Amino acid sequence: MPLIAFVTSWSLNWPILVGLALYAGLYAVGRARLHARGQTVHIPTWRAWCYGCGLATIGLALLSPLAAYSGLLFFMHMIEHMLILVVAPLLLLLGAPLLPVLWVFPRNVRRELALLFAPRSPLHRIFHVLTTPAVALIVYLLVVAVWHLPVMYDAAQGPAIIHDLEHLIFLGAGLLYWWPVVHPTGGRRRLGFELAPLYLLAAAAEGGVIGGVFVEINRPLYETYLQAHRIWGISPLLDQELGGLIMMTGDVIYITAAFVTFIKYINQDERTVRAKEAAAFEEGQP
Repeated sequence: MPLIAFVTSWSLNWPILVGLALYAGLYAVGRARLHARGQTVHIPTWRAWCYGCGLATIGLALLSPLAAYSGLLFFMHMIEHMLILVVAPLLLLLGAPLLPVLWVFPRNVRRELALLFAPRSPLHRIFHVLTTPAVALIVYLLVVAVWHLPVMYDAAQGPAIIHDLEHLIFLGAGLLYWWPVVHPTGGRRRLGFELAPLYLLAAAAEGGVIGGVFVEINRPLYETYLQAHRIWGISPLLDQELGGLIMMTGDVIYITAAFVTFIKYINQDERTVRAKEAAAFEEGQP
């Protein structure tokens, strides 16, 4: 039966499974060492859950029936892309992974790694530029736009190495995009709450435009799905429209994050005003 075939089409891709297990293990060991030193305040339980869910999201995107059917149905591929590009990077960064992973290594190795990323080191300068909000946003928008061009999209459905490269670029662009909003150490963000909503809504706007094109255009854009064996009675055009709707629905994540940062900005502004009023009141006391 088609439904049984779909549900049972999970993939045992050992390199991906081993990689996910390795990253989970590094995080767990590092957090345990921090816990042993009484430093769990840096990695609360909710962050560990976020990190674990981020890894699980990658596994869901790359090992589940979504991956198995992504070459047959465009909307399946769009779900896979949203998980890799938007959901997984956000969850991984909310897990604040840098500190626990660093604590896996011996003290002398940690010291050497710290020197590699010291403020005046070349690596620090590169990451400082890449995580500048304007640069991160431009890179993200370009990655999303370019990989959805028909020539690039169809090319990614060919050799496995190009498809894997696409996913790797998506994950990297997603991490870069969320980095200014959610710092991977759980520390100070590169982007203040006052500008974060605009930053987040820019990505939502792009997703809405591209998704709208998929919904409104009256012909299939991708040769991959014109040649693919059709299943479940879904035509290439309907498949494309469903993919567009999924992409537009994914904007809920950006919009929700924009709303949260806007509320935080208002609360932050109110606290600042109250602090100034209290200071002025104290100065006016005899």
